[in-house]
Amino acid sequence: MGRKRRTRIVLLMVGAVVVVLAGTLAVVLTGLRVNTATQGASIEQYATPRSALLVIDVQNDITSNTGRYGDTDGFVGAVNQAITVAETRGMETLYVKNVYGNNPIIWLLSGGKFRAGSEGAELDGHLMVLNDNVFTKSVGDSFSSPALEDYLISHSVDTLYVVGADAAACVYATAQGGMNRGYAVNIVKDAIITLNDATLNQMLTRYEAEGITVTDLAHLM
Repeated sequence: MGRKRRTRIVLLMVGAVVVVLAGTLAVVLTGLRVNTATQGASIEQYATPRSALLVIDVQNDITSNTGRYGDTDGFVGAVNQAITVAETRGMETLYVKNVYGNNPIIWLLSGGKFRAGSEGAELDGHLMVLNDNVFTKSVGDSFSSPALEDYLISHSVDTLYVVGADAAACVYATAQGGMNRGYAVNIVKDAIITLNDATLNQMLTRYEAEGITVTDLAHLM
């Protein structure tokens, strides 16, 4: 093998290693951003404050029974129960979807889920959708959507009840984002989901340690 050919092969191998390392670093950095809570201005003290129910990421890619969460029928039923209670109490009900564009790094992190225009990115067909208040995000914290934040402010909302997925990711980041802005945040523990009971219990303990209220459907009524 000639010297030039060996040099070319070595350069190609080095280039391949650099690409792999750069891709790995990008995945790590993107992952940190995806699960980091946003910061924002503190909300005002409203004359007539209102409450809102945030329904996070109840989408086909999450609730498909062939997915990693297993049987999610009970979870969706509990979310629907929370929506029914919220409507009865005159609360705002807002839906948040996770949708990714043409970013291959994000696709890698998500396992190919939530692609824009895909059926998997749509709200679950069994979810009770009462209105057109559907907001889109591409990172964990729902407050990354300016439209959602504007809606909450324009409707004098200062108290949030949060249901949906995932208790250790988007639900948690959203709760932190709300706390960062001065909202009273309540997690409805029997209408959230994560990979297993052990992780869920760990997250409930973490919520309470950070001043995030943990409640349930019985008390929501």
